Amino acid sequence: MKKWLLCGATLLMLSPTAAYAKQTEITSPIYPVVADSTVVTWDQLTKELAKQMRNFETEIKFTYTGPMGDFKKEMMDAFEKAKQQAVYASGHFESMTVSADSLGNVTYKVKYLTNQTQEVAVQKKINQILKNIIKPSMTEFQKVKAINDYIVSNTMYGTKTKASPHSAYALFFEGQAVCQGYALAAQALLEQSGIETKYVIGFVNGNEAHAWNLVKVDGKWYHLDTTWNDPLPNRVGAASYDYFLVTDSQLNKDHAWVKADYPTATSTKYSYMHNVHFAYQLNNAVYFSNTADNDKLYKLDMTSGKKTKVLDKRALYITGTNDYLYYSDYSNGGYLTKLNLKTLKAEVLVKQPVTNLKINDNDLLYTMNTKEYKLKIN
Repeated sequence: MKKWLLCGATLLMLSPTAAYAKQTEITSPIYPVVADSTVVTWDQLTKELAKQMRNFETEIKFTYTGPMGDFKKEMMDAFEKAKQQAVYASGHFESMTVSADSLGNVTYKVKYLTNQTQEVAVQKKINQILKNIIKPSMTEFQKVKAINDYIVSNTMYGTKTKASPHSAYALFFEGQAVCQGYALAAQALLEQSGIETKYVIGFVNGNEAHAWNLVKVDGKWYHLDTTWNDPLPNRVGAASYDYFLVTDSQLNKDHAWVKADYPTATSTKYSYMHNVHFAYQLNNAVYFSNTADNDKLYKLDMTSGKKTKVLDKRALYITGTNDYLYYSDYSNGGYLTKLNLKTLKAEVLVKQPVTNLKINDNDLLYTMNTKEYKLKIN
């Protein structure tokens, strides 16, 4: 009896498409493998393999009883096809080996950057997040924006995690990850909110591996890079949209990818979202710091996409409640300022530079001289 062993190299697991070491044939006798499932076609094996990958099984066994053909090639092709059907799971692959014998018994051993216990927790977290941020009446655009905003507002880029920083689990439960964790978390949230999405592998800064997403909104594909929408170093409340629903040509300025592997993105419908930083949405209007006009305070009408200047002041760390905005006025020393949106009358609340503004119940929280303070607001 003959057994084949194919080994996968340990990877920096950005891609669901792995590079494998040269196939090695081992001729020493072995005992038959006891398989979990019997399959008669390679398509059936692919489907079952993808199903077990989604369950993050580490040892997957089959007995194949169909035509043998080029057996070694077919079982590797089945694995590659299964990865395309289980993108979220395959994005968490670290390494893989597959062994088989001449009786058709096949065993795939997969090592992940996560585990079943963590993924049960991830799914519960996703359910909770989507319940809070997604409403049935939302458009596809609104759903994608809500997911981008959640990720950017609640996480930071980093590697100081107990779990793998390449995993969605690290992003959801430790508040930080690298681009892979961002993109995989976005992939899961988008898919489960009904948005068609692709997990994209590419490069930035020349040869630095990077991951992001493609999303289909109203029938058109757009790039979404949640990692690059999150400022570095992290700044509370500093969501940006420069990499939100962008085209191939826009992204191609600093990203690179194998374009033939992904759908094209050409629509510029949402280009009005660019240059929007420190955004705060009130009803159908977004108040933001316009990076195209020296961080001046602007208003974006989400229906028309029209931008208008609110004040000729540099406003950062914008937040708000009801008819009031709070921001750091960098035209006036970074002082904490309150703006009445009905009268456009501004009032200085703290004559010191402040950052990281956010509202928690009836308190306005802000940072001054590295310490956090709170101010009671109505």
